[in-house]
Amino acid sequence: MRSVVWIVILFAVAVGLALASGVYTGNVYVVAGQTMLRMNLHAFVLGLIIAVVILYFLVRLIAGLLNIPGRMQRFGTARKGRQAATALNNAGQAFFEGKFEQAENEAAKVLANKEAGGNRALALMLGAHAADQMDNIELRDRYLKDIEALPKKQQLSRYLLLAESALTNRDYPAAKQNLDAAAQINPNLTRLVRLQLRYAFDDGNAAEVLEKSEKLEKAGAISDYEAEQYQSWAYRRLLASASDADGLKSCLKRIPENLKSGGLCVEIAEKYERLGLYGQAVKWVDRYYPQTQQIELLEPFVSSVRYLSDREQQQAIDTADSWLQTRPDNAKLLMYLGQLAYGKRLWGKAQGYLEASIAIKPTVSARLALAKVFDETEQLQKAEAQRKLVLESVSDEEEPLALENK
Repeated sequence: MRSVVWIVILFAVAVGLALASGVYTGNVYVVAGQTMLRMNLHAFVLGLIIAVVILYFLVRLIAGLLNIPGRMQRFGTARKGRQAATALNNAGQAFFEGKFEQAENEAAKVLANKEAGGNRALALMLGAHAADQMDNIELRDRYLKDIEALPKKQQLSRYLLLAESALTNRDYPAAKQNLDAAAQINPNLTRLVRLQLRYAFDDGNAAEVLEKSEKLEKAGAISDYEAEQYQSWAYRRLLASASDADGLKSCLKRIPENLKSGGLCVEIAEKYERLGLYGQAVKWVDRYYPQTQQIELLEPFVSSVRYLSDREQQQAIDTADSWLQTRPDNAKLLMYLGQLAYGKRLWGKAQGYLEASIAIKPTVSARLALAKVFDETEQLQKAEAQRKLVLESVSDEEEPLALENK
């Protein structure tokens, strides 16, 4: 469009000059000393235009000749800049292909190039990470020293690399220092949060592991399975660290319901028992055993019932007996009921439960418990028969082991 406008303007000027030349006619006189030169007006104008054009091109030619050294210098600078960019690209590609030695060599080329400009910072970071992957600590530290001279905002990569290296070497004070420094620059960086999670796990800080794993899970930086593994470990750690009823109560508030009724259900019951909270242990098992049917819950249940009052013990026995309605063939439950009845000196009930358990699945514990019941009811021959069966079963188990050892 601009070309069309200029053509129209030049055409108008040409038409104007053509019309003017027909109106204005005459001569031009040039006087130099005693000499006077007469020239036709039209020829003078045409010659003046030609002279101006020649002068313009002559000035352009002289300026171009004088500017040749500068243009050559700018060309060399641009060429070096392109070489630096190419070397940086090669360094990055080699690094991500696992060719760390080649990556470091290409990064060194960038740094040796005086026209690297803004590529220098990235080359330093690539060189440092490549040297770290090659376990060349001396070379890595040289790169890190150069990175240290960069502005603070460009120090993040340095802090992360030092933190990761410190964690690998189990230098936790150095790892903590560098992680804190990186957090001041960008606290939400995924790689930083991953390293913080790793540090918290090594440090045994369950609360921090929960926080960081949840943060990474929300960001989609770790899988649900990985997050579940970290969180399960953290909840177990919190559970193990509870030293009294209040601490355990606070811990249970943080544990989600699916873990309470699943993987941690037995551990929580055992924790109640270890803390001497026997009534709460029995209530816990009473709440979760009917829905989970975890046979491991019965042991802390039986162990805790022994410390309750007579009335509470009877209630516990009645509760456990009600569980048989859904699983009458539960040999372990029958055995534990027999032990509870034995503790209450209910010999008939104890014998019935234990004999039913042995009929389903004979075990050493059930036979020994039944032998004790026979002792209390003065049925010594039956007691001796049970102990003899125990010895026979133990001998049968040891014989294959002896053959395997041979």
